Amino acid sequence: VALMNNKKYDEAITAFEAMDGYKDSENQLENCYIGKYGEEKWNKIKNIKVGDTYTFGAYEQDNSTSNGKEAIEWTVLDKDGMSLLLISKQALDCQQYNTSFTDVTWETCTLRKWLNNDFINAAFSADERTMIPTVTVSADKNPDYSTNPGNATQDQVFLLSITEVNKYFSSDSARQCEPTDFAVANGVYVNSNNGNCWWWLRSP
Repeated sequence: VALMNNKKYDEAITAFEAMDGYKDSENQLENCYIGKYGEEKWNKIKNIKVGDTYTFGAYEQDNSTSNGKEAIEWTVLDKDGMSLLLISKQALDCQQYNTSFTDVTWETCTLRKWLNNDFINAAFSADERTMIPTVTVSADKNPDYSTNPGNATQDQVFLLSITEVNKYFSSDSARQCEPTDFAVANGVYVNSNNGNCWWWLRSP
């Protein structure tokens, strides 16, 4: 409680979580979240469930810059406290995994640099970027091949691995993705039968 009162919210949250529901620790944990994030954001996120749609940021999608960027809709893949793992509902852009034809891993590919520089600055305001944590992105091995996956990285925006896709998507149909008009204009491949497109994973 003293940590919370001194606005050391992260330390207080860790302490209250360790109490595992003892006495009023759940209520105090909620007070910490409200203190850290504000009541409006807490009320918005506390009731979000895995599978819900979360609107956050904006990016050109209808390929008409005259009307500004469109709000990005994300699917909630996972939730841990106030942290959400999100994936965009549509393919937002068309980019190469790497701009030169050479052996490369997620750690060194140009797409990782683009996502964590160009994309994040284009899609999110300065305030929104402060809400996106830097997390450890594991270098998951390809389950079928012995290709070197490189090293774990620290990123705000990243591609899923094969392991994560198999964890969060239960079927082929659940993984299907439609591109935006902007992505199509930038060269994304579109299946003529169903309008869906390919999307990258970080796995080698």
